[in-house]
Amino acid sequence: MNHDFKTYQEIKQYFKRACQIHKPCEVILFHNQSDIVSKLFSEVAQETDRIFVNKDLTTLQANELGTMKLESALPKWLFNAFDGKEGKACIIYLSEFHLASRQVQTNVLNILIKKDVEGIKFPMKTLFVLGARKEDEAAEGLTHTHTIKFYK
Repeated sequence: MNHDFKTYQEIKQYFKRACQIHKPCEVILFHNQSDIVSKLFSEVAQETDRIFVNKDLTTLQANELGTMKLESALPKWLFNAFDGKEGKACIIYLSEFHLASRQVQTNVLNILIKKDVEGIKFPMKTLFVLGARKEDEAAEGLTHTHTIKFYK
């Protein structure tokens, strides 16, 4: 399903509703305003009593996601998401997809499909949001995912 939002309030209401009904569980958000979108998810998480994890994908090395490490199978930046394993849901916002390396992009898309990292399932009711620019065609290939456009 595709959506095109023009105002902050419209998109905020969409995500608050998504958190309440727990559908969809992943969204690709095409946008050009990272600071505003990050603020939006912070507010939505607070208002819906969710844990908020915000990760800029350009800060990840190719082996930091989807590759087993000896010290831990779970990347440290994801620890907060698993704090809610027994109850509290979370929003995971993965920004700058279009600028990440191909390996990171592939690993992120696998997470969206499988809903796990190294075999560790994400908590129920986790909402994944992949932030990308319209120019990015790789993310549009996920046919089961809602896509949203939010440009100013």
